[in-house]
Amino acid sequence: MQNSGAAARLDAGVVSLAQRVLTDWLDMQIALMDQCAHRGTEGWAHRSVYELVAAHGQWFVPSADLPAGIRPMPEKECFANAAAVDRDHPQLVYTEGFAVAAGSPVGVAHAWCTDGEGRAVDPTWSDLKGSAYLGIMLPPDTRPQRHRAWAGVLESPETLFPLLRNGLDSVR
Repeated sequence: MQNSGAAARLDAGVVSLAQRVLTDWLDMQIALMDQCAHRGTEGWAHRSVYELVAAHGQWFVPSADLPAGIRPMPEKECFANAAAVDRDHPQLVYTEGFAVAAGSPVGVAHAWCTDGEGRAVDPTWSDLKGSAYLGIMLPPDTRPQRHRAWAGVLESPETLFPLLRNGLDSVR
């Protein structure tokens, strides 16, 4: 695995069962991508979105309740939901990565906002108890634009590939 240091860094921060599930799932995805890797990504900073999140992501604690002024939003529209909350609440930061719901064996690509205390403010999922969030707080110029908010930055080839090729530090 190319980013074994990143995996060890993530393991050191694991404090819940959901975080363990998400870390194990991420390790499996990275191993699978290593087996499928082709020469086209040689020399890139990261070979997959999984490696990118493992290297730069941090753990976020689910917020017990949505803050005042933020209402629950439609499920399965996390990128648009988080982008809308980010635009309307400048004290929050748009964040993308992976999350796992309590009791689920797999992580999913997900977007949420993060407050200044490291809490995940998630307008999309209704039950956050026992869930885990691992993600990257994205700089303002990389966040989804209003007309493209249905797609995540880490999901769209035109925004993901430059981050994989050049690293996240190239946009900070």
